[in-house]
Amino acid sequence: MRSLSGLWNLGAFRDQFLIACLAGVLLLAGCSSTGSPNSGVLDGLFGPVASTPAPALAPEPEKRGCGTTAQCKNVLKTMIDSPDRGWIGKREAPDAYANGTRFFAYRALRKRLTCNELALAVDEVRAASQSLGGPVPGMAPDQLSRTRTLSVQVEGELAKERAGRCRV
Repeated sequence: MRSLSGLWNLGAFRDQFLIACLAGVLLLAGCSSTGSPNSGVLDGLFGPVASTPAPALAPEPEKRGCGTTAQCKNVLKTMIDSPDRGWIGKREAPDAYANGTRFFAYRALRKRLTCNELALAVDEVRAASQSLGGPVPGMAPDQLSRTRTLSVQVEGELAKERAGRCRV
């Protein structure tokens, strides 16, 4: 016959095992929430968890343009594929036009733009052309010349498209 102390140890082990399993399930339930990253299934039972604020990071400097050719290609594709075209007519600083991405997007979309979008585009490109009329910090003279030439060409193409389709 077994001693009573042996059964007691087995029962205590079983209880500890069940408690460990329950704690694991509760931990997993808290981690698998579909809500916000800091909320869990058990928040309703235990209340909100005080979170430690993340250390403030220095803000990244505003990036102009797109950097590499591959990045510019992706930016151009995004601009062309944008269903709402919310970027149209939003004037940028002169150095933001340096790589020509916005001008190429206007050129690619010219036949698909509404009359209102064409008007906004013509105004933006005309203002960009004027802002590229003098020296632009960060742009080499040859790059500035090429960008200015492109802006004048695109402005003419957009104006011609607008005149052909829209009441001006």
